Amino acid sequence: MKNLLLFLLACCLCAAASARPIRGSVKCGGKPMGGVTVTDGYTFAQSDEQGIFTLDADDQALFISLVTPSGYLAPLEGGIPQFYRTYDPAAKRYDFELQPWPGSGECYELLAIADPQPKTEEHFRRLRSEVMPALQAATDNGRTRGSNQAAIVLGDIVWDSPELFAGVKAEFAKLEVPVYGVIGNHDHDLNKYTDREATENYRSHFGPTYYAFDMGRTHYIVLDDIVYHGAKKYEERIDTMQLRWAAAYAERLPAGSRVCIAMHAPAMKSWLGNRVMESAEGLMDAFAGHELHFITGHTHLNSNYDIREGVMEHNVAQVCGNLWWDPINWDGTPKGFQLFRECGGEFSWEYRSLGESPARQIRVWHPGQVAKHPASVVAKVWNWDSYWTVVWYEDGRYRGAMQRTTLDDPDYTAHIDSLKAAGRKISKVQRPRPTNFYFTARPSASAREVEVVATDRFGRRYSERIALGHAD
Repeated sequence: MKNLLLFLLACCLCAAASARPIRGSVKCGGKPMGGVTVTDGYTFAQSDEQGIFTLDADDQALFISLVTPSGYLAPLEGGIPQFYRTYDPAAKRYDFELQPWPGSGECYELLAIADPQPKTEEHFRRLRSEVMPALQAATDNGRTRGSNQAAIVLGDIVWDSPELFAGVKAEFAKLEVPVYGVIGNHDHDLNKYTDREATENYRSHFGPTYYAFDMGRTHYIVLDDIVYHGAKKYEERIDTMQLRWAAAYAERLPAGSRVCIAMHAPAMKSWLGNRVMESAEGLMDAFAGHELHFITGHTHLNSNYDIREGVMEHNVAQVCGNLWWDPINWDGTPKGFQLFRECGGEFSWEYRSLGESPARQIRVWHPGQVAKHPASVVAKVWNWDSYWTVVWYEDGRYRGAMQRTTLDDPDYTAHIDSLKAAGRKISKVQRPRPTNFYFTARPSASAREVEVVATDRFGRRYSERIALGHAD
């Protein structure tokens, strides 16, 4: 009996030690901020009118962090918002200071950038010379227009080269906008065999692997959907701890909120029969009743698909082309990023190709240029979704909707063929990926000119006109 009592006492002591009470404050300009959500990655608390919060922090916690409210920003350090503090079980107090971000509570732009992924010093040099100037031009343009901008890097910030983290982080800091990180499979330490150990280097540069922040009227959540087992072995899933955390956070949101969840691997793989990640199903259930958007990378493809009613995924193409080997992605999408905008509650997105005008959203081939459709005009519309319309005109006369089809990208195929002809060794990942954002129309034999007009779900009109008989 005595041994049993000692055992029960030990269990109680262990349970009591699994969480430690902490206290802290949230201020802006030295003034207390009430109603700010605070989390240890397990549970949540909220600051009171005096800006004070108390929280029973789990002993396994890695950070104490804020859900940065809309209209405010945590101080930047190396471009990264410091909305978090490393959890120390010996520390009892965690104080946060926010800054006002005027105007961002109503209007902002978010640059969603996928898979920069430098592996070598040569890749890093090209990141600086080929990618960053175009991103810098985008943020410079935003400042000129008076737009509040932030960026989110959707994982594979490096390519199994943690020694490049500091340099890549410094390059993104030059954009002079808040930069939020998402961890990808190649951001894990391949020499560590538990997920917690494998994320340590990433966390030292970018902070928590899952967290939340608000901009405009949208709630952003970042999750880690890579469970790493070392030596490049991993599962694409959201672990149960994050699912519980996200579900608890969902309960704190007003009904009908807009929620954007950023992860590395996509929630749905359209090329595998629209197969949905099992853990993402539970996540979608937790956010039922909200307008939900997934923003992901990983695939080096570009797509915008509805997963279920009220849920859409934006899978963003690789910003550097196909793994630095090729000037475009293997589905034919130009190097670029997805630009999300919100103003007055209106939410939209538009793909931006690096170094190109925003008006460039389609590419048109003449009859005879695409082997699979030799008699047809073929158009590529890489940011297409089911609410776009793609129509064509022949010699100024409206001819109706073009027919959507699946193709290997002609430009990418021609690029690979040219490499082979030059005797270049081709990597196993340098192969075209069939994609269904292509459209065909067959002009009459007497046609002299064809114009293709693509209109997105927001009413933006993009067009390209070609003269027949005069191929590029």
